[in-house]
Amino acid sequence: MTHRLPLVKLSLLRPFASELRERGIDPEPVFESVGLIEEVTLDPDLSVHVMVATQFIENAAVVANDSFLGAHVGSKLDLGGWPVLADAEARASTVGDYLSIFIARANEIASSATEYLNITGQVAVFGETRTFEPTILPAQNDAFMVALGWAILRRALRDEVDPSRVTVVVCDPSALPPEFDLMHPVKGDRMGFSIRFPSAWLSASFETISTGVAPKERLDATVGEFVHSFRQVVRAHIGQGALSAAECAALASMSQQKLKRRLAAEGTSISNEIGFVRQEYARAALAETNRSISDIATALGFTDVANFTRAFRRANDMTPTAYRKLQKTEDDDSTG
Repeated sequence: MTHRLPLVKLSLLRPFASELRERGIDPEPVFESVGLIEEVTLDPDLSVHVMVATQFIENAAVVANDSFLGAHVGSKLDLGGWPVLADAEARASTVGDYLSIFIARANEIASSATEYLNITGQVAVFGETRTFEPTILPAQNDAFMVALGWAILRRALRDEVDPSRVTVVVCDPSALPPEFDLMHPVKGDRMGFSIRFPSAWLSASFETISTGVAPKERLDATVGEFVHSFRQVVRAHIGQGALSAAECAALASMSQQKLKRRLAAEGTSISNEIGFVRQEYARAALAETNRSISDIATALGFTDVANFTRAFRRANDMTPTAYRKLQKTEDDDSTG
């Protein structure tokens, strides 16, 4: 009988590396602690034994001095920006669709566990069953997955979601922050987490968050995992002034030439990807804040408002001022 090694894609570690950087912590020593370098997480084809990934996440929690790190990363994960979720984010119309697409994708890229969604009458259970017995307690991994599942439900159900109707099972409930207390955390074994909730929630509409403008850039769901991962690196540092190609290469732990070749193989370039994330940032800042256009331009490294306006018009077919007015009009219409 042939047994498959329990492997996971190294790219799944990127959200944790990004979180450490956001906290001012260099993730490279954490990678080194498990015999890895950060550069390998940018290759969508590379896998590692799941216990190496599990140990990395546990070590990251120790370095961050945050016993809730897994839950914090799962709760704030960009649902459309993580490669495993991008397809579901682009295609799903209901919570059930979303979880089903995610499960199919997750089971394609990892042999360490089987994700599942079971429905029995009025109860649905989303979870995973590991294909091996972990040698260390996967507390942070379980907490990450439970927080991610909760974020998906909360995104669709909004104010109607009731945490008291949810039960979560993890190997170590102490890894869940206090906001999960209402979900009746239950201590399980090391073989997987689960989230039990009303099956009626599966039909809740899962509307794609839209900026109101169809940008000329490709959506994340249409690009490869390497480009996904690189965009995540850029997103973690955008809005702090000009970001050069050399700086991006350093952040990705690659030479500029190697990064250029990898992106060229995906049909894009360093400057294109910096521009893509710049426009994401600009649209969000214009739609969701009252910051001045000058302030947004400066944060993105433009030398003046005129240059920012030209770049924004090229990407979005309207000026920043017109875009902000359009967003306000649409918000007023939706609340009127």
